[in-house]
Amino acid sequence: MIVMGKNSSRKRTSFGVLFWIAAILLVAVLLMFNLPTIRSVLDRTDFVDVVFEERSGTGDADTPGQTDTQDPQPGDSPAPATPDTEPVPTIEPAPETPTSDTPTPENATDEDAAPRVDGAGEEIVLAPPERTEETGPERSMQGNLYFIRVSDDGRILAEPVRRTIRYDSGPLTKTIEALIAGPSADDLNRGLLSLVPQGTQLLSARVASGVAFLSFNEAFRFNPMGLEGLLAQLQQVVLTATQFSTVDAVQILIEGRTVDYLGGDGVYVGEPLTPQDLRS
Repeated sequence: MIVMGKNSSRKRTSFGVLFWIAAILLVAVLLMFNLPTIRSVLDRTDFVDVVFEERSGTGDADTPGQTDTQDPQPGDSPAPATPDTEPVPTIEPAPETPTSDTPTPENATDEDAAPRVDGAGEEIVLAPPERTEETGPERSMQGNLYFIRVSDDGRILAEPVRRTIRYDSGPLTKTIEALIAGPSADDLNRGLLSLVPQGTQLLSARVASGVAFLSFNEAFRFNPMGLEGLLAQLQQVVLTATQFSTVDAVQILIEGRTVDYLGGDGVYVGEPLTPQDLRS
């Protein structure tokens, strides 16, 4: 009886194992035949995306439901987008190299200066000085500088003094500058003096159509000797300039502008002056 009980128990166990194996095989066969249907159902319901999204959003065990990323809060600036390609460097143009045609502080000349404007707002364009000779080795010439001698009876006379003038471009400019420099010690011992006001400077000189345009600074306008002093300084300049064969008259300019009168006494210089205009 005991042996029969054991045999029946073994048969039931074997039958149960076979049943489960058959059930598993049946489920596998059903899954194989219905796999496309199951897959389409999962795609329509987004079952896979929901399950994996919830898993990826799960944080640590101590803080369930906490995700690694946070939703952007109002006022937060969006993160800059990363470009797919490297930025192209910007190539700046090289600075222009000044040429001889472009005036710079090193090679600018008086011809490049802006035109001056008189008090009435009229633009006066100054022509560049006319060079009598090209710049080259230093040369010299014998010329006359006219200084003033006061006679015993009080007359003011212009007297020439022979002087060696050294120049490298235009002899007229160097001659007028030598006149402004004044008489030498020997000239002073001979009783000669200059009535050209102290501080006078020659700013530019050019010759056109027989007229020498001489531009002086403001110091040339006023003479402490009054009317006689103004006439004397004009004699000195005009006589010295007209000794050149190319100069017949002299136009006085102040700071590059034509003025009508010099000094408060009013010596008219609005037109070119000749030596005959200054003789008493």
